Amino acid sequence: MEQFLATFLNINIWQVAKVFVLLGLGVYLVFAFIVVRQVRLMTEVVSGILTSSLRLLAQLFFLFALAVFIFTWLFL
Repeated sequence: MEQFLATFLNINIWQVAKVFVLLGLGVYLVFAFIVVRQVRLMTEVVSGILTSSLRLLAQLFFLFALAVFIFTWLFL
C-alpha cells in the first residue's frame, strides 16, 4: 500500500497532460484523415467546378493536422 501511495504521489502532472494532449491531437488527426476519405468519395459521385479545390483543401487540412501533431510531439 505504501508503494502504491509513493508511486501515485510521484506522478508528474505535466506528463499526464502531455499524454492527453497527444491523444486529443491523435483523434483530430484521425478525423482529418476521415475528412480526406469522405471528400474523395464525394468527388467520385458528384462532379462540379470545385471538385479539385475541395480535394486540395481536404489534403491541406490533413497535412496541417499532421504537422501540428508532429510539432507537438517534438516540442511538448
